[in-house]
Amino acid sequence: MNKKQTLAAALALSLVGIAAASPSAWSATPATKAARVAALFGSPADVSTTTRTVTLVPGMNYVNAASGESVAFRAGDKTVGWTFLEAIGGTSVDMRTIFPAMAQARGIRVYIAPSQLFTGG
Repeated sequence: MNKKQTLAAALALSLVGIAAASPSAWSATPATKAARVAALFGSPADVSTTTRTVTLVPGMNYVNAASGESVAFRAGDKTVGWTFLEAIGGTSVDMRTIFPAMAQARGIRVYIAPSQLFTGG
């Protein structure tokens, strides 16, 4: 397999993984457009399975996350979890895209590091 074929296969597998990893976004009932867009960046996670907790505070501009990492985000008395996708080249997303109901997420960008799985690192 040449480099282009390998990259295409990896991309196809990651898309299949996204579909399998987020059953709520791909269920028989039509999901909202926002849920489908959020699923491109990962899936909700049980807070008890996360590896760390980030408290959202006023003035926060960004959060770094590793590909495949599960992170809990705390805002006031509410805590939600998210498992980020395995990003081939790294990516970023506005936190309001994945947590539209969380007012404290406004203006915070999540930078997802490139995947060690797909880069061989």
